[in-house]
Amino acid sequence: MKRLIIPFLLSGLILAIGANSVFAQIQLKEVTISSEPIKATVSQKVSEAFASLFKGAEAPKWYQSDQNYVVDFIMNNQINKAEFTKKGYLVYHMAFGNENQMPADIRTIVKSKYFDFTINSIVRITYDEKSAWIVNIEDAKQFLVVRVVDGVMDVVDKIAKTEV
Repeated sequence: MKRLIIPFLLSGLILAIGANSVFAQIQLKEVTISSEPIKATVSQKVSEAFASLFKGAEAPKWYQSDQNYVVDFIMNNQINKAEFTKKGYLVYHMAFGNENQMPADIRTIVKSKYFDFTINSIVRITYDEKSAWIVNIEDAKQFLVVRVVDGVMDVVDKIAKTEV
């Protein structure tokens, strides 16, 4: 009988520890960590690089990002974001827009396969002299995020719509 009690107690202890661990996971609260970007004053070299690459840019707002500088600005009625090194080299550029601001060839690639979908928004990302297009589309059943790079399209994310 004593031989049965010890394994029974051990298994009960293990079960209790496991139950407490599961209970603790359920009780954890969601924590969001955020911080305000640190506004920055940039060197003349960075400012000149920005001005030469983005002629006509309006309302630039500069922020410190690690060792680099990020600038938010408006150009051609689009919200833009770019990152520069301290030496004035462009790291990346993103332009946010809608279907009307897409080039015809990118729109044709997307619409050729997803002709019944509505194009909600687009982001053009330029990095190392290459461009990628991220396009958010939807139909009655789902949302899709598609990427177009060098004329090749793939689905990055798919979210089914729920019926209400």
